[in-house]
Amino acid sequence: MSALRAVPTEGPDEHPAGHDAAVLDLAPDATPARDTTAAADELDELDPRTDPESLTLCALMWSAESDDTTRVAAALTPGDFASPAHAELFTIIAALITENRPHDPASVAAVIHRAGGGQKDAPLRRVLADVVTADAPAVSAVHYADIVLSQSYRRSFHIAGQRITQAAELGPEEELFDYMVQLGRQQRAAWNRLNTFRSGGAAAGEGERS
Repeated sequence: MSALRAVPTEGPDEHPAGHDAAVLDLAPDATPARDTTAAADELDELDPRTDPESLTLCALMWSAESDDTTRVAAALTPGDFASPAHAELFTIIAALITENRPHDPASVAAVIHRAGGGQKDAPLRRVLADVVTADAPAVSAVHYADIVLSQSYRRSFHIAGQRITQAAELGPEEELFDYMVQLGRQQRAAWNRLNTFRSGGAAAGEGERS
């Protein structure tokens, strides 16, 4: 029986380019379960005015340029955000943009409120308030999104490195090379995805998937 299994690159509903990658059962998960409360505590140490993720979200909420917001919403995924709270806010903002509905801070807050949760959602509302203070120019949404995507691409190499290191220690010998090749294809797809965005494309996950 093969020790390989197919899993997404960075968790469910994230990088489409990684959905075909075979990953050893013993390889570490790419991302831990999302904990917006812990993420809110970590974000206390960040200045939203210098954090690309905060600036991207802020610019998206204030932007009236539908072409830019649609492009960013289509190109980024929640997995591109290192902060789980930012990933959750992006999911809400992107859904509003896709549905052609207002996506300003008040509208995003209303979605959180309608979802319920009470005190459970307090950390997410606090992160939203911090993001709004980032003062990002609305016209810079694409610029900041490029930085977020670039940082996500670099993090993917850390994930690949962890997986290949553990595979080298614990994986079946006869599967190691094929596994490394698949990781390489996955990283090339991620590189193509980044370049597609920089060249004006909007579709997430474009690139080689074979």
